[in-house]
Amino acid sequence: MRVLRQLPLLAAFAIVALSAGSAWAEAKFLGNASCEKCHKEIFDSWKKSIHAKAFDLLAPNTRADKKKEAGLKPAEDYRKDKSCMNCHVMGWDAGGYSFDKPADEWKGVGCEVCHGAAERYLELHDKKDLAKRDKKLKQAGLTKPLESSGPGTCATCHYSFDNPYSKIRDKNRERNWADPKWRETYHVAPKK
Repeated sequence: MRVLRQLPLLAAFAIVALSAGSAWAEAKFLGNASCEKCHKEIFDSWKKSIHAKAFDLLAPNTRADKKKEAGLKPAEDYRKDKSCMNCHVMGWDAGGYSFDKPADEWKGVGCEVCHGAAERYLELHDKKDLAKRDKKLKQAGLTKPLESSGPGTCATCHYSFDNPYSKIRDKNRERNWADPKWRETYHVAPKK
């Protein structure tokens, strides 16, 4: 009987918890243009990087030797393979690239793939004099992959079990990705 009296309270608690969870559901991807306006040098550098060209690498006969080495068929077009999308486009299944809306702005490993979906942190990021700015940006979802310990963000794709290249990438596991000689992989180092 006591449980029945508490049922409305439990139901209300569940509704509040679920609605709070949906309010903090995954942040939306805003696209590279939202970063380009303030980070022009970094954006221009990124456009020349292999990350920017990640989607193009899925085209038939592109980097055929690497595809063979990973056990893939070089002549196959992997640009319509859903299993490749999480690591070769931005915002897959999260409001970005989709087969229904294959916009160029979402192709490749864009800013938000490595730094987090910008919806919650972009406005804070624009406030340069914000107290405890770095802490608030981190809480809002901005990540700085090379400032964290271990491969972290990079490992999501580069060492994923779903990645056919992970079997041949053991030599990369110990690589110091913050070393300037590897920077062409993603973009120039931001100025402090």
